[in-house]
Amino acid sequence: MFAPSNVWGCDRRTASAGAGNAAQEEAVSGETDSPCSNRLLILDDEPGICDVFQEVAEKIGFQVHLCNRAEEFVLAYETFQPTAIILDMVMGDVDGVELLRSLAHRQCAADILIISGIDTRLLATVRRLGTTHGLRMRESLGKPVHADELRTALRRCLRAPPTMTESDLGDAIELKQLVVHYQPKVNLLSSDALVVDSCEALVRWQHPLFGLLMPSSFIGLAERSGLIAPLTDLVLKLVVDQIGCWRQNGLNLPVAVNLAPQLLSHLDLPDRLADLLSRPKIEHSKLVLEITESAAMEDPVRTMDILSRCRLKQFTLSVDDFGTGYSSLVELHRMPFSELKIDRSLVVEVDHDEDAKIIVHSIVDLAHNLGLTVCAEGAEGPEAVTFLRSIGCEKVQGYFFSKPLAPSDFIDFVEQWNRD
Repeated sequence: MFAPSNVWGCDRRTASAGAGNAAQEEAVSGETDSPCSNRLLILDDEPGICDVFQEVAEKIGFQVHLCNRAEEFVLAYETFQPTAIILDMVMGDVDGVELLRSLAHRQCAADILIISGIDTRLLATVRRLGTTHGLRMRESLGKPVHADELRTALRRCLRAPPTMTESDLGDAIELKQLVVHYQPKVNLLSSDALVVDSCEALVRWQHPLFGLLMPSSFIGLAERSGLIAPLTDLVLKLVVDQIGCWRQNGLNLPVAVNLAPQLLSHLDLPDRLADLLSRPKIEHSKLVLEITESAAMEDPVRTMDILSRCRLKQFTLSVDDFGTGYSSLVELHRMPFSELKIDRSLVVEVDHDEDAKIIVHSIVDLAHNLGLTVCAEGAEGPEAVTFLRSIGCEKVQGYFFSKPLAPSDFIDFVEQWNRD
């Protein structure tokens, strides 16, 4: 599909395994910042130069992700969604012209700066070539680059973040601009092989002007404006339709959906969910409802009422982000949960923090003693996966395996992963 197959066609598991530490995962995932904030992706095989570029860029407001190899650049481009890119034209494994052609094929909308030691006439030619491909080519700077020169060039690439209104979000819900991506969950205890046997649904806003917006761009607005209920209704409808579509293609996996705290005040929620699944005749156990521990404790009596009726209707209930709240374990025990999800902030630490290992191990033991299964989110590397498996954690999700994927990409990933 792309010319340099060794770059754009690399195996996702190999690339994902090199995603880096917790801070890098947050940067790559794009989950913590709006995709329309200023994010600079740098590709240069000289680490010292990359560090200088990063320092200059961060001081003027960019979030920066560094890559020293083309394979790293591939993963970061897919997940980091850069608004600006710095490219060195001469790399060990691929040249810059190939990368420009591939970016054009992907309809890249980022501002592109070329910074290289090649002669100025060739730099100018490459810049014209990129423009001919439809790319947003900015400055072409020769090395060595002065900090003031780079700072000026980068400031021209700064973009103002979009301002979303209640009306914008209402229109997005009505026009069905919201889309759902799915992050695989891997069963650690199924056999010697790590099999994908479920997933989590994560909403995105496919904005007609600003592209794919992450939940941090609009979920707060939805909660403040009272639009969280119709937004969740739309997400649930999309998920149920997707479960039915996958089932027709031989993929029959449970899907987890996050429920906003506001919905736990709606006593008719269990009936509405049952009605939603009745039309395509989908088993209720295929829908996993994730509720944060803090939300479950806001009104324990009403929550217990709603969740008990959900369990009676065979929905699976998962307490989400466990380890970040301050809820009473006694009250939590009284709720009819069937799964506990360990928050990623704890999981990402187990590779290098013995205290984090002790805490995670204790949470897994606590959950098992309460008759709950455990899913850990935020797995970054093989060490974390090996540790989680050794302590009996049933499921795991994270960038070590895969980022959240569009539905068609998800089914391709699952089929290839489980086959290989």
